[in-house]
Amino acid sequence: MLKKNPKVSRSLAPFTRPIMIRNILVLTIPSCVVAILFLELTATFFVPAAQFPSYYYDPADHILRFSTTDLRDGIFTMGTMAQQRARWHINNMGWNSAIDFEEIKRKPRIAIIGDSYVEALQVNVETSLAGRLRELVSPQMEVYAFGISGAALSQYLQMARYARKHFDPDILVINVVHNDFDESLCSIKRQSGMLCLADEGQEVREAAIEPYQPNQVFRTARWSSVVRYAVTNLKIISRVQGLFSGRRNKPTYNANIDVEQVNARKAHIQKATEYVLGALQRENGEKPVIFMMDAPRRDIYAGTLEDSDVFWLNRLLKTTCETVGFHFIDLTHEFSREFAANRVHFESEFDWHWNETGHFAAAHELHRALVALRLI
Repeated sequence: MLKKNPKVSRSLAPFTRPIMIRNILVLTIPSCVVAILFLELTATFFVPAAQFPSYYYDPADHILRFSTTDLRDGIFTMGTMAQQRARWHINNMGWNSAIDFEEIKRKPRIAIIGDSYVEALQVNVETSLAGRLRELVSPQMEVYAFGISGAALSQYLQMARYARKHFDPDILVINVVHNDFDESLCSIKRQSGMLCLADEGQEVREAAIEPYQPNQVFRTARWSSVVRYAVTNLKIISRVQGLFSGRRNKPTYNANIDVEQVNARKAHIQKATEYVLGALQRENGEKPVIFMMDAPRRDIYAGTLEDSDVFWLNRLLKTTCETVGFHFIDLTHEFSREFAANRVHFESEFDWHWNETGHFAAAHELHRALVALRLI
């Protein structure tokens, strides 16, 4: 058997390295490029990744809304195969709405303020709470919706100021969910572009709003369909966080809140709630203000509503509304009645936000209340 000459092998080594590098450049890199292009095309056209609008901070009004110069129409998808899809449209004033907003008022106007439930990217824009209510009151009244993800009860105060300044609504409706209360406190959540409240013991004050500055790295990464698919459809970040957090000492969640932590903050929550509603009363004069609150849906489905560990927040908001003279709509009764009759859920299997059934039921309950109060 012939033996290799080690001296010859060593002498050839400098010549083989460039060949190996050339093979990597010629074969591996193009293969990676082709694979990335394939994944991008798949996540763009075949299993479309979620699209979402870009935020914009208006320094004049100190308000966070959506950009009117970036993407204004898109499809928000949910599920690994994009099973749930919804169309959104950013209007002329930077809000997700099927219609443009005019500052000149031609007919009575209802303004609906809220967080992602009013933003409503999870349903087609015309089937949102505002879209459904618009169908019910048109053509006698206009319905404008101001919703932004992550907003809390404190931010609704700032959004009400913006709506009053530019659109002079005749009726103000504020939609509230259970995580809106403690997240109003700066000590719990301080989000750039949004108002939070500092509880200083003897008094509650409004902290200065930190202007929102977009992260250019994240904004650039959003152009990749693969990145959006991994983050939004696969929820890869929350999955990884779940793996690292382990199974010990996991908090008990209900209505999207850490029940133990929120219950421990009752006194602070009550002070913040009283401050927001008191400020709204002083600033809106005699115009009617209506608070509408989501139901503890998990308790409704489980038949444990009487023992609900979050329903005290509904009662707190109702009592505070009565104190300052605001109207209050609790969706618990309507959602309970609808579930008992038809066994329908008000959110999809992919997300806890309202689905079209939830938006439809909320809009009709709001319309019934407006009629009963003789406001329309």
